[in-house]
Amino acid sequence: MRRVLATLSALAVSLTAAVALASHAGAVDPTKGYNGICTGGDALTGVTVVIDFQELDGNGGTAAPTITRCSPNANPGTSRTGIKALQDAGIAVAGVAQWGLGFVCRLENRPASTETIPRATNPNYKEACVVTPPAEAYWSYWHANGAGTTWTYSSYGALNRNVIPGGFEGWSFSLNKTATTNPVPGVTPTNPAVGPTNPTVSLSVDDLDRKITLGQSTTLTWSSTNATAVTAHAASPATGGGSWTGTLTASGTQSITPTAKGTYTYTIKAAGAGGTVYSTAVLTVQ
Repeated sequence: MRRVLATLSALAVSLTAAVALASHAGAVDPTKGYNGICTGGDALTGVTVVIDFQELDGNGGTAAPTITRCSPNANPGTSRTGIKALQDAGIAVAGVAQWGLGFVCRLENRPASTETIPRATNPNYKEACVVTPPAEAYWSYWHANGAGTTWTYSSYGALNRNVIPGGFEGWSFSLNKTATTNPVPGVTPTNPAVGPTNPTVSLSVDDLDRKITLGQSTTLTWSSTNATAVTAHAASPATGGGSWTGTLTASGTQSITPTAKGTYTYTIKAAGAGGTVYSTAVLTVQ
């Protein structure tokens, strides 16, 4: 259940934060992550981040070659959101004033506030990062499990979607495109370390900030590949977080109605010929 949370005062605070984020955005932080696809000990625990600037490359004379960078997981076995993966890769990311990092508007300070983005309906458009970017000019968000060659457009924002260890997170700037013509990132999302039998699983809370009020419900969404058994493994604390037990389908959704305030961690388990993997999602009940 998605909820509109912003009040006028919160909007003012978020605007200040968004402006600060944009002003500090810049070159990739070399102290975080490393160039290229995740390898070695990070191959199956990290995630590879791809940033494809598309038409922004060269706009205003500013070159912006595609970035491919490994985002290591400092705590293997724990889940990370798409936003955390960007940050762990050293990518500068800024959100909009209205929703913060719930909606990404700049990556590596692009599009900059001063550059012109020739939208079909507004050729002189400039991105102010105040409200959600228009469908004609925005950062489209993609993912892949690393075992194939195809990107999947994400139906969830990077703040409330967990990444797939060993997989790929893709960002591609979409200018004057449609839902069927959005350009995929220009890097093939194949991780040589991910075999055809390695199971993958991802669990996310379908709520913009992963917070609800006691008495409300939300939805857990999951997907898996190469799994012969998927299970709602555990909820912690064990009581108060709603029902999360039993055998699950390979992908799906389930409504959750907590009965007590608190912070709950839900764990999903996927087992297959290539091993067993887990993913978690966190929900706060106020």
